[in-house]
Amino acid sequence: MLTSSFIKKLTNDSKLNIENLVILTCAIFIASIGLNMNSTATIIGAMLISPLMSPLLAIGAGLAIYDTKLIKNGGITILVEIVISILASTSYFFFSPLSYASKEILARTSPTIWDVMIAFFGGVAGIIGASKKEVTNIVPGVAIATALMPPLCTAGYGIAVHNLRFFLGAAYLFLINAVFIILTAFLGAKIMHWLGRPKGSPASFFRLPTSKEFIFITVLLLLIVPSVFSAKQMVQQSIVENNVHKLVSSEFADSLVIKEDVDNQSKTINLTISGSKADSRKIKHIKEKLTSYDLKGYSLNVIQVAQLNAATEAQFNNQVTSIINQQKQAEAEKNRQRLKDQDKQNKEIAKLSRNINSVTSVSDTNNKDSIIVELNKKMDHDQKDQLTLKIKKHFPRVEKIDYVLADS
Repeated sequence: MLTSSFIKKLTNDSKLNIENLVILTCAIFIASIGLNMNSTATIIGAMLISPLMSPLLAIGAGLAIYDTKLIKNGGITILVEIVISILASTSYFFFSPLSYASKEILARTSPTIWDVMIAFFGGVAGIIGASKKEVTNIVPGVAIATALMPPLCTAGYGIAVHNLRFFLGAAYLFLINAVFIILTAFLGAKIMHWLGRPKGSPASFFRLPTSKEFIFITVLLLLIVPSVFSAKQMVQQSIVENNVHKLVSSEFADSLVIKEDVDNQSKTINLTISGSKADSRKIKHIKEKLTSYDLKGYSLNVIQVAQLNAATEAQFNNQVTSIINQQKQAEAEKNRQRLKDQDKQNKEIAKLSRNINSVTSVSDTNNKDSIIVELNKKMDHDQKDQLTLKIKKHFPRVEKIDYVLADS
């Protein structure tokens, strides 16, 4: 049942004050350091002290009982805390010498439907725990399960390293958690209010949704859609990794597999093995059997090294991991430089004619560029041909040019 003491507790917990801001700042830097150092225990500590849960519960409960003060307190507090969290974590990662994405960071960039379920059931437990007068372990457990602080810090990392995918993935994970905590707090408060109604009063909880509630439910379902696709990709990736393990255990049983690396984008399996030397005919035969392991479309690369003892195996494994990480960083830097060069080229192309409003690069195939030229006014066929010749003369890499007219 909803009580005045429960509402008062939510109101006090959701207020923006110096104590909560200090705790928030501590939680931000603890979470950022944990993500940076790939320390799960440190991240859990940040989740436990984070004050982000209370304002979300206050918003949900306030919506349920039409308490505008509670909604306003929770809304202002969570918005300020989000801004502070992103700014502080961005600053930390910008100055941190460790810029490579750890596993803990990567784990928070691809939300799935399971994260939605965790947020939902965590919110249910959270509103029940918050309503209890006695101290319980429910709220700390919910804080760990729903993980509000790490996604915000990961979003800050995405901004610091200029990685839009990391930022959007982490922000989406935080949005899922926040929305479903508010939703379950709303439903929990509604149920408690309904159960605590005076005897003989009409049961108004079970009714058809209003048009506004129907729109809200629709938006909520649309919010879940990307997580379903992400879960599908994760399941497919897990299946592929399991099939690779079967391949390795069956076909390379007489060798020591030092490193397995599966690149699902390029559909490449890289194996580093030591032990009995596998001749080219055996490897060719294994490649032909990939389909039987449900790995159709994948290619297999096998790197064979000399027999390793226990002391050198770990060192070699670290060297292989370091090389892979360096290759990934080099590829990321190459892409950043390519985008920078394209932006410079587009600005120079725009200077070739006063009739050019803007230039956009859309692809880079075989070291040739494809661009879209937005025109200020309509040009006839001959004028476009002349401009095309002029662009290709100054920029030979440009292979394809499409013209569009700017919106008037």
